[in-house]
Amino acid sequence: MRQDFITLCPFILLPFAAGGGITMKSKPMEDFEMAEHKAKITISRKIKRLHPVVKNIVNNLATIEPIRFIKISPDFLQASSEETKGRIKTPITKPGHPTAIGVALILDLDYKDIQFFEMNSATKGYGGKMVEAVLKDLPKAWNGVVVMDWSDGFWDKMKIKHNNLVIF
Repeated sequence: MRQDFITLCPFILLPFAAGGGITMKSKPMEDFEMAEHKAKITISRKIKRLHPVVKNIVNNLATIEPIRFIKISPDFLQASSEETKGRIKTPITKPGHPTAIGVALILDLDYKDIQFFEMNSATKGYGGKMVEAVLKDLPKAWNGVVVMDWSDGFWDKMKIKHNNLVIF
């Protein structure tokens, strides 16, 4: 099993041990209000301290009903209703997936940008909810960024609703 990820469960932190077994280790859980979340949140061990902006985004995404899996890396965040099968579980965010609802974000903390990398919403309405969850608590100096828009108007609608969204 991968050693660089730890999984947050509602009440305990479970790091994956080298031998493939699971050992329990206590760690402060104040980063997430776990009572409200039904999402399984996985954080890379490379992250020493979760940035407050990322914490807000994760908390907001976890409140969206279908989102059940969130994976946080130092510069990447994925949240989805489904995850891949196999040994390494990854939230499914691939556009065009027939059933998954998910978003993948590139986290550029130095430039204060959150880039929408991939997004899929198999059910109408959840795309807007995911964009809202990402953008609503961003500080004033921060922006949501869309580099490539293949959406046939979705991002133009989101730009009207959110002043902190930049489309290139």
